[in-house]
Parts: sequence; structure tokens; C-alpha cells
Amino acid sequence: MTGAKPKCRVLVIDDERLIADTLTEILTLHGLDATPLYSGESALEWIESYRPDIVLSDISMHRVDGIQAAERIRSLHPECRVILFSASAQNAANRRKIRDLGFEYLERPLHPKDLLARVMGSFAPTNLREFQKPKAS
Repeated sequence: MTGAKPKCRVLVIDDERLIADTLTEILTLHGLDATPLYSGESALEWIESYRPDIVLSDISMHRVDGIQAAERIRSLHPECRVILFSASAQNAANRRKIRDLGFEYLERPLHPKDLLARVMGSFAPTNLREFQKPKAS
């Protein structure tokens, strides 16, 4: 049996596919097991069988928004860390609710270094490597 640590599992949720895929690629390039989903509803379906360590979700989505999805995910997996993001927390009531629920918040646009520092947190090696573009093959 090897002493390799299991990868941190991150569920990335955003109804803008380009953003979800880009965030997933950044996290994957830095050694995390990241999976993109494109709606709050799909996250709620997936969460029954997928046990992420971290959920990274946009707040503004149709039907099931990021806060609603995060509340449900946290009820099923209370140990799961939730990081919500948005261009703005929309209003004071949402900011208060995010804080009261114990969720973290990042404002868009998300810079890769800030994203990695926040997401990797306790999962990161002590020397978090600097974000760099992947080298061309």
C-alpha cells in the first residue's frame, strides 16, 4: 500500500460552462480532483453519490441558486467546505445569509492565485506553487 494522499475532491458549479470548465481546469492542473457541473439541480442530483471535500459554486443560477444548492449539500455532507462566488453578493441580505450559514465567499472575477490559495487552504503543501500557464507540448 502506498503512502499517497487521496486528492482533494472539488465540485465546481456554474451555469456558465466556460467558467465552470476553466475553474475545473485550473484546479486539476494543480493536483485537485475537480468536476464541473452546470446547474444547481445537477449538483443536487450528483451530491447523493459524490462526496466532495469542497464545493465551489456560483451564487446566481436559474431554478436552484448557489446558496440553495450549498444548503442542501451541507445538510447531506456537513464536513464539506462551501465556497460561493459571484460578481457581487447581490445584496446585504445574501451577504448576511452566506456568513450566517458558515459559507465562504469569493468575488468575481476570480484570479487563479486567489482561487488556489482559498480552495487549497489546508489541502495545500506549505509552499503553494505559483499559478503558471501550462507549458505547450
